[in-house]
Amino acid sequence: MKEISHNLAEPEWLLLWRNARALLVETLPKTLKYGIGITGVLPAHTEESPLALGEDFPLCVDYHVDASKGLELHTWKEAVTQEEVAPILEGLLKSEFFPKATNYYGGLAQAFFRSGLVVYVQPSVGEGGMLKEEKLVLDTLVPKGSSADIIVVIAKEGAKLSFVSALSGGDEKSTFSRTVIVLTERDAEVRITQKQTLVNGATLLLSSRGIVAAHSSITWNQIFSGDIAIKSETEDMLIGEFARGEIREGIVANGLAKYDIYSSVRHLADHTHSRIRTTGIGVGTSKIIYRGVVDMAEGVHTVDGGQEAKFLLLSPNAEIDAIPSLDIASKDVLCTHKLSISHIRDADTFYPKLRGLSDSESRALFLECTFAEVFSGEENEEIMREISEYIRKSNLDT
Repeated sequence: MKEISHNLAEPEWLLLWRNARALLVETLPKTLKYGIGITGVLPAHTEESPLALGEDFPLCVDYHVDASKGLELHTWKEAVTQEEVAPILEGLLKSEFFPKATNYYGGLAQAFFRSGLVVYVQPSVGEGGMLKEEKLVLDTLVPKGSSADIIVVIAKEGAKLSFVSALSGGDEKSTFSRTVIVLTERDAEVRITQKQTLVNGATLLLSSRGIVAAHSSITWNQIFSGDIAIKSETEDMLIGEFARGEIREGIVANGLAKYDIYSSVRHLADHTHSRIRTTGIGVGTSKIIYRGVVDMAEGVHTVDGGQEAKFLLLSPNAEIDAIPSLDIASKDVLCTHKLSISHIRDADTFYPKLRGLSDSESRALFLECTFAEVFSGEENEEIMREISEYIRKSNLDT
């Protein structure tokens, strides 16, 4: 660990932070249990697994960045020495806002990560004097083996950002862990799209957290697909009045895929608003574990939160466990939740067939419309194109 910190030119406080994280690792579970017969996803304990050999995420990832001119991007090595950014990083990592690992492998990744980026977003004025949205596309090539990184987004007061994060590469024994933290100041707006095309058999560990200041908003658009293992945890902390948080998730689990998806919003201030919306389909012998939480702290007033999840089983051997929950400690709130797990019925494809579409075309159209209920709006057209293409290319009947 000392060598990692030295190679990244980190200050002493960061090495101490890594050491503290490493001490916590042995206290974290290697197997996740959510109830009788419900076991979460983590890397397998086999001699072939790099993590089982104690290599501690030894590899670095490759980044390809396409960014608008108004953004400041820093590699981790640059960020920890940058005069304006470094104090913010130190305050964030030492605070309770930084997401603590919930499992052994996530703890290892946070202690031993070797790659990272910091995105620093300041308000930018376009033509006509209006604030304009900065754009960032981050393509990450995951190596064959075990690797981890940390991405920090700092959105200053009034800043706007659209951030697309795409993962690719790896192999059937790869384990990649990513921690994403988005920190906003007042009146900031951040939209994040996370997606991946990893090689079949890979394992992906995601830990994402948004810290939403007064009159700010963070929207997560997350696409989980492919024949891989995924453990994902996404949380918005609404810490300022009139903060807004939204989590939208599309899940397409096929083959032998195993997905463990957790989404939560914590309302910690008055007049806050949140929505969690999830649509998923299970195919083949895949398994999906979905958990959603809306948490409203004691003493908050005039808050509005809700979650809605809809899942479709497309094959008899697929399995879905869905566990929504509400944790409400205040009376002056509005909170709702909906959950459904079903199959495609004849009535769902009746009208497309009536207009001459084949059975498979009708099913694909119905599935696309189901995802469109979550990813509606002009800003999500690219997401829907990718989902539609994936559905039409995949064999979703077996």
